[in-house]
Amino acid sequence: MSPYLIVGLGNPGLSYENTRHNVGFKVVKSLAKKYGLKFKDEKKFKAKVAKGNISGFEVYLLMPQTYMNESGVSVKKAKDYLRIDIKNILIVVDDADIDFEEFRLKEDSTAAGHRGLKSIETHLNTKNYTRLRVGIGREKKALKTYVLDRFTKTEKEKLKEIIGKAISFIELYLEKGIKIAANKANVKLKKNVEEINER
Repeated sequence: MSPYLIVGLGNPGLSYENTRHNVGFKVVKSLAKKYGLKFKDEKKFKAKVAKGNISGFEVYLLMPQTYMNESGVSVKKAKDYLRIDIKNILIVVDDADIDFEEFRLKEDSTAAGHRGLKSIETHLNTKNYTRLRVGIGREKKALKTYVLDRFTKTEKEKLKEIIGKAISFIELYLEKGIKIAANKANVKLKKNVEEINER
């Protein structure tokens, strides 16, 4: 059976570490920490990689070090070398079109303008892989500026819980499959008026 490849998208370097665009990195780092896995630099993948057992499955965690818009280079190299079945690839990525604190877990969907996902589709020559989109919301500023901004104080207070939920969805995906995990992840939250005005 093919191992799983779970990829967190982000940009390398300290200047990007706590930006909204790097939430994919944050999720896979926390997942590795939970299971005692250590990342190592793998130049042949142009990525940092951790390997181990998660929920009874052989899993590779990948953080491309190519910058976001070339993420597909790293994913393709890892997929080919490790002989990963396309159905066993899960990409964890930020999404400004999804409300903060919400998620969407889908397979075979579009890149929706996300450059990291576009790169992956180009290099894998398919969109038939699973992605867990972590909502970062969108304010009335240029998207490029917004995604590279740091989380607000209010958002930071909720981030640990959000990452915890993302990990639980990944575990459920491994244990029970995409349909059951998606039913848990793809829930539209009710926002009260105060929360909306805060944004």
